Amino acid sequence: MSDGAGGAGGVGGGDGGSNGADSASSSSATADSLGSVAESVAESVAEAVSNALGAMADAIGLGEALGSVADALGLDPQDLQGLIGTAVLGAITGGLPGAMAAVANAVIGGTVASAAHEAVESMPAPMQAIAHQAISALTSNVPGAQASINPQGVLGALASGALTNGVAPSANAIGDVARSITGLADAARDAFGHVASGNFADAVDAAAAFDGVLGSQFAQGREVASRVADAYASGHGVYANGGSDPVGDAMEQLAVATTRLLGER
Repeated sequence: MSDGAGGAGGVGGGDGGSNGADSASSSSATADSLGSVAESVAESVAEAVSNALGAMADAIGLGEALGSVADALGLDPQDLQGLIGTAVLGAITGGLPGAMAAVANAVIGGTVASAAHEAVESMPAPMQAIAHQAISALTSNVPGAQASINPQGVLGALASGALTNGVAPSANAIGDVARSITGLADAARDAFGHVASGNFADAVDAAAAFDGVLGSQFAQGREVASRVADAYASGHGVYANGGSDPVGDAMEQLAVATTRLLGER
């Protein structure tokens, strides 16, 4: 009886092992499930932050919206106006690919805005002030673009390693970005040179012309930067395929160069 009970106990022990395996399997399934939930929550939070920032920007202006985000993150609002802050905001809503798209968009925006300002200088003096104001106002709505107007400032920020986990990018990567900025600046100057040579009724008419072309270029730059970052996120190599207008092709080259640089980590 006693041995039988022991035998029964042994059988019971076998059941316990089986139950343990079932429990481990269940725990693993639960962990996988929780992982999926966590991932979904993270995506939802990112989307919520992105939507909230967009809503704030529409309601109170991008500068004030960035200030609110900076307060929430415990940062100086000025920190989010530069290229590094732009990358932080991009990463919050899209991880590394989001940071890549944000930086590329900022550098593209700053480069074409600078070309637009240069073109305005070739116009009659009475038309210049309002056109410059229109360009600055539009540029201020592109995160990081105003801070990216100076190419040396852009290259300095990238070369510092602050955007690549403290590791300075290779000289080749920095050189590619520098050449791409120059290429886009040249293409954009040609485009805005045609705008500046137009016949305008008055200064307001001239400012509206620059506003329209620059707005289109900002939209094009945003699409290009996003497309290149998506290619990186999908595990594909990033290349400049061309096939657009000169400004669009130059934007793509710059987006590819900055994305490759930020991938050096």
